[in-house]
Amino acid sequence: MKSRTKLLLASVLFIYLVLEGLCFGCLWLLARTRNIRYDPRPTVLSAEQRSILTEFLKRSSPTGIDDTLGWINPPSHTNSVGIRDDHEYATVPQPGTLRISAFGDSFTYGGDVSLGANWTKQITAIDPSIEVLNYGVGGYGLDQAYLRYLKIGTDYHPNIVLIGYMSQNVDRQVNVLPAFYTNMFHNLVFTKPRFRVEDDQLVLLPNPLSTFSDYENFLKNDATVLPELGKNDYWYQINYSRGPLDFLPSVRLGKVFFGQVNQRVINPIFNLDGQYNTKSEAYRITVKILDAFYQKALDNGALPIILVFPDRNDQTRSRQGEIRRYAALLEHFQSKGYRHIDILNALDSYNSRYSVADLTVAWGHYSPIGNTIIANYILAQLKSLDLVDPSKVSQAVQQERQRLAQVH
Repeated sequence: MKSRTKLLLASVLFIYLVLEGLCFGCLWLLARTRNIRYDPRPTVLSAEQRSILTEFLKRSSPTGIDDTLGWINPPSHTNSVGIRDDHEYATVPQPGTLRISAFGDSFTYGGDVSLGANWTKQITAIDPSIEVLNYGVGGYGLDQAYLRYLKIGTDYHPNIVLIGYMSQNVDRQVNVLPAFYTNMFHNLVFTKPRFRVEDDQLVLLPNPLSTFSDYENFLKNDATVLPELGKNDYWYQINYSRGPLDFLPSVRLGKVFFGQVNQRVINPIFNLDGQYNTKSEAYRITVKILDAFYQKALDNGALPIILVFPDRNDQTRSRQGEIRRYAALLEHFQSKGYRHIDILNALDSYNSRYSVADLTVAWGHYSPIGNTIIANYILAQLKSLDLVDPSKVSQAVQQERQRLAQVH
């Protein structure tokens, strides 16, 4: 009897160890093939994050943080007023000059290409009667771009405001600390503001760490501060916590599995087919910000035009004949009659000549070739709409105001 019991226990132990081994193998396979890893909510800053924050706090005159926006471009990358340019502009454009301001993230900024190669400077190089003031900031959500416009967008009296929106960034509207949602920004220790939609209105949740002393406290009390930041962060809330049994592959695999189900099925930003989940908080906030941004630019006397920037995924999907994952957003623009330019249309016309790799560089930003295509396309769109003459742009502003007033 004892020998049978021992044999049974040994069999159970053997089966259990095999199952743990299989779970370990599944974790390894998911990491290698799908880039899905056991990655629970952070409880403290990583050693690298602590080092970055420590070095930042050592500076006698910290640059880069902004109390309301979270962060801005360092002065070495901009002119004296924070525009990505080596040129200083008069407050009011010269007569006959069309002034355009562009707000957005690194795709507006022109990440990973030189100043002269980015699309904003190329537009001016093609047509010197057009000035494009580049207010793009790397890592920004649409919320930060909008708030930056509210803060400084009228200072240089643009005729046209380009609202830059990169398709993947729907997920940044529900983020407070970039390190919570992507490994790309795991060393970005600055926080950001975000909006909620309450009673069909945008409600601002201010930047939670807005002062130098806030970051000093973050470094000293990270275990306390991180959960506080996570209260308003979708990516923190949707993630799983560490536990005492996480050394077991089966426990880790179970958490990874249910985490993926939560993110992809129960509360997704993107549907399983890759398109926007229009019922998600992220999508609803994105639409509300775009509506507010568009209206505010009009109220300030400028003509808003929304630029939709596709990432590599969008370009690949398009080449495979798939529906744009932001199709719902384009339908919203059309239903509202908003002026918008889908940059994917520009890139698609060169599919036979260039690969996606030709059109992009590191982090998926556009290559110099891609920027050239975009600059020419935007300029062609403006000319086709008869929007390169400042006086005609002024007329278009008045007409758009009247149209939207009638709609409301």
